[in-house]
Amino acid sequence: MRVIQNQKELRLQIQAYQREGKTTGLVPTMGYLHDGHISLVNQSKTACDITMVSIFVNPLQFNDPEDLRKYPRDTERDLSMLEKAGVDLVFLPTADDMYPFGEPLLKMQMPDLTSQLCGKYRPGHFDGVLFVVLKLLQLFSPDRAFFGKKDYQQLAVIKRMAYELSVPTEIVGCSLIREEDGLAMSSRNVRLSEKGRKHATMIYRALKIVKKSYEEGKRDPGELKEIAWDVIETGSLNRVEYIEFVNGATLQPVSTVNDETVVAVAAYTEGVRLIDNLEIGDRE
Repeated sequence: MRVIQNQKELRLQIQAYQREGKTTGLVPTMGYLHDGHISLVNQSKTACDITMVSIFVNPLQFNDPEDLRKYPRDTERDLSMLEKAGVDLVFLPTADDMYPFGEPLLKMQMPDLTSQLCGKYRPGHFDGVLFVVLKLLQLFSPDRAFFGKKDYQQLAVIKRMAYELSVPTEIVGCSLIREEDGLAMSSRNVRLSEKGRKHATMIYRALKIVKKSYEEGKRDPGELKEIAWDVIETGSLNRVEYIEFVNGATLQPVSTVNDETVVAVAAYTEGVRLIDNLEIGDRE
């Protein structure tokens, strides 16, 4: 496994892969990896000759400096996991390498897809996501890039960006991976206490109850939202930020829940922000 820390060396290696006619897959991450990330690596290894991973905690997408400071990091552990998983290349840049010019003058915005859900509560977050993802796609020129569906809004925004800018990379959305207790895998989960962890599992429990209620005939998003909110906040350490029922393609709120609806949740447990979602029409 080759570890590269600067753009020039990365470009040279990418050019070598291209000369060899290798197909390449990219898994962008912010590190502190878990089995959800490794599932993306495995999908890339199945689909591509070469699997590449980036590890970069992108300061542009943090609207809260304290959240950036507390974001977990363990590069040695991450590299060990990636080598064990059979990754071919890891890009490990610093902020100075990614942004040698300082704060970018270019601003990327997509208000139709980011004015709701996480974008409503994290102003500027998706501007930073769009910038860094486009930059990584430019640097790597991968045939495919793999993103998890836990960040459902992020996936939708990146797919639209790639479509509108004619980015030749195929954006692949991959299934959300859960812990045994149902909690969506996240690098932030490490910050929860044992008690907090138990309370956080109420998020997925609420989503399952919403789906069961839908299958029993309930279609009113207001009624389903109230059910989910009450379930999550039965955990005294939980505070709901939002629960929204949106169309899976447009991310716009729906007046009637149907199979194309996604229910998306953000909640704080012990001050740790957690997100989750469920596709109502998913029969798995």
